[in-house]
Amino acid sequence: MILLSNLLDNAIRESEKVLKNTGKAVIHLKLECEDHKLIFAIRNPVTEKVEIENDTIKSKRGNHHGIGLLNVKAVVDKYGGDMVLSCDENEFKAVVIL
Repeated sequence: MILLSNLLDNAIRESEKVLKNTGKAVIHLKLECEDHKLIFAIRNPVTEKVEIENDTIKSKRGNHHGIGLLNVKAVVDKYGGDMVLSCDENEFKAVVIL
């Protein structure tokens, strides 16, 4: 499943960076079905705040940064779902509802 794979890949990649800096990183994953809708929520620590605009990450790594999330957004749109991204100095959060 492209949704879960991309979200987890991103969370793992960033958590590895945090782990090197602080020695501790935890990824929170929540999957549930509520009112006939599937909800994916993933939270992971970040080394720095990620700038998000229109549910897209503003790139700091060049043209390929955020491609996985664009793929997630395409699947969400295809199935009429919603996606919300947020980030502060400590944590990135993605919630997908299908």
